Amino acid sequence: MSDHAHPLSMSSPLDIAGTSKFAEIARLLDALCHPFRPSLHDLPGGRNGAAAQELRHQTPSMPTSALRASMHQTLKLLDTRPSVDPQPYTASRRRLGTLISQRPVEDDWIARLQARRRRLSRLSDTETRKALDADIEVRKRRRRRRIDRHRHAERIVEEHERHYQALCDWHLDHLQQLVQARWHARALLDRQERAPDEMMVSPPPYLLAELDAPPRSPEARQIWRHGVLAILRFRKDYDIQGPDHALGHSSVGATHRLRRSQVEVLTDQARQLINLPCDPVPLGEPLSAPDLGLP
Repeated sequence: MSDHAHPLSMSSPLDIAGTSKFAEIARLLDALCHPFRPSLHDLPGGRNGAAAQELRHQTPSMPTSALRASMHQTLKLLDTRPSVDPQPYTASRRRLGTLISQRPVEDDWIARLQARRRRLSRLSDTETRKALDADIEVRKRRRRRRIDRHRHAERIVEEHERHYQALCDWHLDHLQQLVQARWHARALLDRQERAPDEMMVSPPPYLLAELDAPPRSPEARQIWRHGVLAILRFRKDYDIQGPDHALGHSSVGATHRLRRSQVEVLTDQARQLINLPCDPVPLGEPLSAPDLGLP
């Protein structure tokens, strides 16, 4: 079983997350992807060890509220994670590498000029000797400046490495919770993805009014499910309980009306795609409804 595979658990429309809660799930999963992605392989014993087996066994039976509590706890924990910006770290290492590579070139130039200066006899042109001495001195000063920049670059890299080591230590200290939170967040997504399946058995009147009965073809059913998710998330966001109107009453605030109109556009698109007479339902791109927080 892969890290993204979860045993099926009971799911219901109550598992649908509102827009803000769905955004929290997405934020957690994104935060756990960088710079490390904790997985069951990282637990003691690996993905087949006792810790991984226990996590697989317990997650399906946990109530949705417990999964969300685990996610919120980990979001708070992530606020304490040492901050490491990989771009300055990479840039500092690249800068140090450049300075290291330039040092032998400068040393070689100085050695060549000094060798040429030694080959000149006392009877050689005085201006030539003075010019070589001046050139050698200039390159020595340039080398001293490069050495100073080299040492400064080393200190910067060492500072970045200390921060990175602190991050690694923090990650290792909290590895169990991070793996668990990622697993729980994926379980939350899986549950709300399956929540519309219950609606297919006996759709409430408000869904039948908006999307008609569930279609038979798998492609059309997937479009129908997208519409159901949009409606259920909107109802969760605005605490709509009435069984008659899927999106509640329109005589509300401007923000509510804007969100309502976006869901209406999406459900209208879903009906059109589902009712296409012969052409297959295109699933290559998601239905266009901005800022709905749909998966």
